[in-house]
Amino acid sequence: MNSRFGGRLVGPVAGVVLWWLPLAVAGAEPATANADQGTEPIARDVDFAVDVAPLLSRYGCNSGGCHGKASGQNGFKLSLFGFDTQFDYDALARQARGRRVFPAAPDHSLLLRKATGAVPHGGGARVDPQSEAYQVLHRWIEQGCPPASPTAPRVVAVSVTPRSQVLARDATLQLRVEAVYSDGSRRDVTAHAQYATNLDVVATVDDAGWVEARGQSGEAAVMCRYMGQVAVFRAIVPHGQSLSELPGFERRNWIDELAASRWKQLGLAPSPACDDATFLRRVTIDLCGRLPTVDEARQFLDDPANEKRSRVIDRLLDSPDYPAYFAMRWGTILRNSRLAGADQAAYAFHNWIKDQVARNRPYDEFVRGIVAAAGEWQDAPAINWYWQMRDDQLHQVTSDTAQVFLGVRLQCARCHHHPYERWSQEDYYGLAGFFTRLGRKSFGQPPPYYAAANPTTGETNPLTGKVPEPKFPDGEYARFSPEDDPRHALVDWMAQPDNPYFSRVLVNRLWGHFLGRGLVQEVDDLRETNPASNPELLDALARDFVAHQFDVKHVIRTIVGSGVYQLSSEPNESNLDDRQNFARFYARRLIAEVFHDATDQLCGTRTRFSGVSDSARAVDLPHEGFGSYFLDTFDRPRRVTGCECERSSGATLAQVLLLANSDEIENKIASGEGRVARLVADQRPVAEAVEELYLAAYARRPTDAERQAATAYVQSQDNQRQALEDLLWTLLNSKEFAFNH
Repeated sequence: MNSRFGGRLVGPVAGVVLWWLPLAVAGAEPATANADQGTEPIARDVDFAVDVAPLLSRYGCNSGGCHGKASGQNGFKLSLFGFDTQFDYDALARQARGRRVFPAAPDHSLLLRKATGAVPHGGGARVDPQSEAYQVLHRWIEQGCPPASPTAPRVVAVSVTPRSQVLARDATLQLRVEAVYSDGSRRDVTAHAQYATNLDVVATVDDAGWVEARGQSGEAAVMCRYMGQVAVFRAIVPHGQSLSELPGFERRNWIDELAASRWKQLGLAPSPACDDATFLRRVTIDLCGRLPTVDEARQFLDDPANEKRSRVIDRLLDSPDYPAYFAMRWGTILRNSRLAGADQAAYAFHNWIKDQVARNRPYDEFVRGIVAAAGEWQDAPAINWYWQMRDDQLHQVTSDTAQVFLGVRLQCARCHHHPYERWSQEDYYGLAGFFTRLGRKSFGQPPPYYAAANPTTGETNPLTGKVPEPKFPDGEYARFSPEDDPRHALVDWMAQPDNPYFSRVLVNRLWGHFLGRGLVQEVDDLRETNPASNPELLDALARDFVAHQFDVKHVIRTIVGSGVYQLSSEPNESNLDDRQNFARFYARRLIAEVFHDATDQLCGTRTRFSGVSDSARAVDLPHEGFGSYFLDTFDRPRRVTGCECERSSGATLAQVLLLANSDEIENKIASGEGRVARLVADQRPVAEAVEELYLAAYARRPTDAERQAATAYVQSQDNQRQALEDLLWTLLNSKEFAFNH
């Protein structure tokens, strides 16, 4: 069956496929799954913070879709997720002249009548009149709606039992959640906690903490939240029976031991190792953002040495293509953009990043050069990072520092307690406090930045009404003299060997780059409620990174030298459904810049961008401001966020049409200076020409069937150049070309 392309008839080539988640006093008996029903009223005094506020969260009253949203609901507003107990008390007991509670006749209180559906309520009936929750609210109102006692214990942590469990498919399990209080007491809060799962096709959870394993294997994290504290239960549904051995899996370094241990537990048999051609193409794309050349492919395939894979890793890491590619990747994350209107500074920042990568500067020093940058852009190009966020400098730099360098998405805590983590407004403004002295002179683009003696941003902490004071995340407040630059102290804290965030987010980011997804996914969202698929491996990578003085190349060599990285992407019966544990390599589409350059490389052409050298590739561009329909169609990031998620790997119709039937691709294929034109001009035999096209596209020689089909097709055409162009078009539009596999 033939298809039309640009007026030419394209024949099929064998082997090529075209591409297109009861409140009880300490020491009481554990709650059961129906502990919320038929409980006697509690005898002790009810405390608003300890007893009432948790119910507002348990029944969703303070959620973002109800009274917790910014404007409230029907004139009644609560703090989002209950982060402000005093605000919630005032809203219930004092606002609207206290109309929501009626201590003289608690049963007639609007709070209870709305909650039980006795009067119309937009949220419907939420509380059973026979439940303990109702009795708690009733008793609080009956006692005169007392405010929270300043001496009452507060929740400081939450624990869940068990913490993890291997479950058979369709098995069920009841969780037990306990709150730990500031006085050391513990209470069973199973019936009043909130639950959510990140992968409901693997395991679901109901409002009572009852977990049910579903039909799909894998691992789900079940979040248990109570009064701003979170614990996580891990439900593991094996892919098969546990394994004692993994025959055929070649362990190349310690990564493989930790991965193999996980596979055995989950009953996952890994795919075999990939062949040499696949490895060469994969590692060249991942390290250098380009395809192997024809000569590189031939030399590698013909090399009989056992250590040739290690040698090619070292060669690529020492090549100029490696820092060029990773400078582009870091430039995207660090928002190096033309949007700030300072092209020269963007060029300088790009070149600075490339130099840091080329010199393998220790990662902590690299981060210090960015976070503590000061001076003019000519001398300190990394100040362009601050300039890109000038419109909302303090808050944007606070959020980006947390997300990019710590893997903590702290943006939510600017306004309220983080809904899925322990981070509070105090933590957010404490981190912001390290940047309040960042001064900016009023001239230049970007202007010089400096460390001022006093705060310069004018921002205040809404909790205190004062300038934010520096506080280490999850740690203590810090004091600095007017001569100090607090940002250096922040980087010093980051680089401490026991810092739980700094090294983990970098190794997780690198793992995601090379393996297609992070051990924690998304790669910059490290939190307790988003656990790693192999926490032992993530921790070991982080420890190894610190032990080697933040040597990025060492981490890269370790990852790409592992047997895990070198597995085939072809699934077997055991790992067909694996999406988390890397029992096979996860094929992924080439990113926009790499796909663009791979197309040029295969066609033997060169796209010329204005403002850079004629030899510059798309991965060499310092920012996103170079016009290219190809790059935009394949979702080149606009660099408006520090999140890796700005890139999209989804396929669109526009992408298919661009590759299959556009003038741009037609002109590259048919170029008089292109690969096919040179093959014809050199009068290369058809079989050799076919082999070169396959080596250029796939870094492998054609199979016998492919060689026979392609050669027969070319020889059957009157115009052999056009026939070779047809073959090139077919290779370019195949899945094998579009994906790194």
